[in-house]
Amino acid sequence: MKTKYNFNKHFGVKDKTPEHLNILLESDIEVFIDPFLIGNTKSNPFAKRIYERSKLFLEKLNRDYVVTGDRDNGIKFLSDLHEANEYGLGYSYTNKGKGIGPGKAEVIYDSLYNNKLARSGTTVTNEADNVLLLVEGIGQDNMSDTLANVCRDIFAEFTLKQCNKYDIPTDFKSIRFFNELTGKWEKKRVQLPFFNGDHIILVPKFISSGKREYQNRYNWYVSSNYISKDILNGKIKIKDDSPYIFKKKDGSSKAVIKAINKDFSKPKAKLIEHLIDYPKSLIGFKDYAKLYYLCYKE
Repeated sequence: MKTKYNFNKHFGVKDKTPEHLNILLESDIEVFIDPFLIGNTKSNPFAKRIYERSKLFLEKLNRDYVVTGDRDNGIKFLSDLHEANEYGLGYSYTNKGKGIGPGKAEVIYDSLYNNKLARSGTTVTNEADNVLLLVEGIGQDNMSDTLANVCRDIFAEFTLKQCNKYDIPTDFKSIRFFNELTGKWEKKRVQLPFFNGDHIILVPKFISSGKREYQNRYNWYVSSNYISKDILNGKIKIKDDSPYIFKKKDGSSKAVIKAINKDFSKPKAKLIEHLIDYPKSLIGFKDYAKLYYLCYKE
């Protein structure tokens, strides 16, 4: 009998528009749990739970370990984030990704500690989408793995609801998750579907996305809405502004956004300079994301 490689085919889900992402069963798909989609859909009870849980996790991480410089205990705290292979998400073709692990725990801690915003104790880096955007060293894979581990029990509840809806068999499994009430990692028995002896956790499609260049989008947003205006009104002084301003026949001027973005873009390590210069740009960018950051389309 030929192997059925994706979740829906294997378990007989005939619904063409299920709530869950149809993952592969013997390899990962390059899809991630997206904190921007979570933050922009907080009106949804599920997204709100994920948002609030992740925020409290990051608050504890930053307050207790990053701001205080307690690297040893911070890495120990982060090392409790184990592999999230049960989701089938990420870059690993063979579904044997290392998740966070001790090495990446160090990367995450050091990335936050080396970030001026996080180390100063500002609340900006208590939100997962801001961390993904502004903290060098933390990319989509790390953030997706973090959310998957921190909120594993919430995703497990969603999975069980999908299994009950489509009559998919489940069995009991002990999982680990971050309990925001105790501030500790804890264990819980849940019911999950299995394939070849491995348990599966599903993710809602509406918070799933493919690979994205968040840094480039933010740079373009700032160039279009802030830097270009400052060049046009003379607030940014440039000896030769001809590459950035197009003179129309009627005497009016138009900003050349492509040229401005090319020369004024910041690498991820310096994106906070945009935030310092234009404090309202982050809120505006999130409104922009609501329009242009859509969920993954299968």
